[in-house]
Amino acid sequence: MRNRGENGDVETFAYLNMQIGNADAILAYLKNIDPGMIVLVASFDDVTAKMTDEMREVFVGMGSTLITSVKHRDNWVFAGGAGRDNKSLFEKQAANDESTNVYGDWPEIVELSGCYPRTLTDGKVL
Repeated sequence: MRNRGENGDVETFAYLNMQIGNADAILAYLKNIDPGMIVLVASFDDVTAKMTDEMREVFVGMGSTLITSVKHRDNWVFAGGAGRDNKSLFEKQAANDESTNVYGDWPEIVELSGCYPRTLTDGKVL
């Protein structure tokens, strides 16, 4: 989901199929997110099947610090901002580990809550 952060209106949302989707189309979608947009991401199933290093770098550019460590069947949620180089405080990961998985082959659920900072059109946080 993408939101400009100025008025709270959702401008667009998408389901990016990381199992059978086209990796080039997914990367193009991610690169097309305008600076200043608030981005909300939740992994479902295995997010790494089509994940490339270039896609990971796009998320790093949105403030993700965990995307580089997300592995097969990890759960990952993230809220960040396109064009921001600062670390997002809204990110969690549950690692897939057979010895600690809660749901057989799957780790526990991860959730985020809180208020994401709203920005003015000049990019300053209110």
